[in-house]
Amino acid sequence: MPTLTRRPDIAYASIASGGSEIICVIRSPLAAQREDMLLQQLPRSAAVLAMSIDLLIHPFDSPGAAGWTGYGGHLTPEQEQVLTGGPSPAPAGPLLPPTTEDVPLLDALAEDGRASHTQLAGLTGWSKGRVARRLEALESSGTLSYDIDLLPERLGYHLNATLWLRVAPAHLERTGQEIARHEEVAFAGATSGDHNVLAIVTCRDAEAFYRYLTTRLAAVPGVDAYGVSIRVRRLKQAASLIAHGRLVHPAPG
Repeated sequence: MPTLTRRPDIAYASIASGGSEIICVIRSPLAAQREDMLLQQLPRSAAVLAMSIDLLIHPFDSPGAAGWTGYGGHLTPEQEQVLTGGPSPAPAGPLLPPTTEDVPLLDALAEDGRASHTQLAGLTGWSKGRVARRLEALESSGTLSYDIDLLPERLGYHLNATLWLRVAPAHLERTGQEIARHEEVAFAGATSGDHNVLAIVTCRDAEAFYRYLTTRLAAVPGVDAYGVSIRVRRLKQAASLIAHGRLVHPAPG
């Protein structure tokens, strides 16, 4: 397990279904060396009894939303503007492909997205001016963006479930977008496989989760069937390990 969670291509990992199932989100570029990919190594492990692999085809999100799951309250538009400084400008595009020279910069930001230009210059060996210019180019093109993640348990939300939904293709876009707008849904996306929509749901407890299933989800047209995996232990989130209730950057394996 430590070897699995410390891999840089594992962004999320959790133990579900009474401890017999591990759910991982793997981020791996298409040009990665095939022999180094985790998907090539897992089937050869004696501890792995079965494995299912699905591709995230399309993430759903509400237009203008910041990906916030709600957690018991809403900010007014005025409060959001105070916190964010107003809406972010649309990326100028087209996407600017990162180069091999960008690797130290991106690695430093992956470890601490709040690092200053001075810190990034020290870590990359670049001048502050070069750091500022490259960040501006990557950010304005939409290639580089930033997310804030937290542990919902710290806010009293102790039940996390993965929903595997089966949706008719004609309803896929509308149903996915509607589910993504639910306060309880932290993430929703279209996937390959027998179930073509995945949704990560966060609730305070089992009773709140039951109310969500029987009221909000039940009212969404187009959902033909679903399966549920209840997370029993969170191992890794947003490429960070969990230690003493905090997200920490994994040390090299």
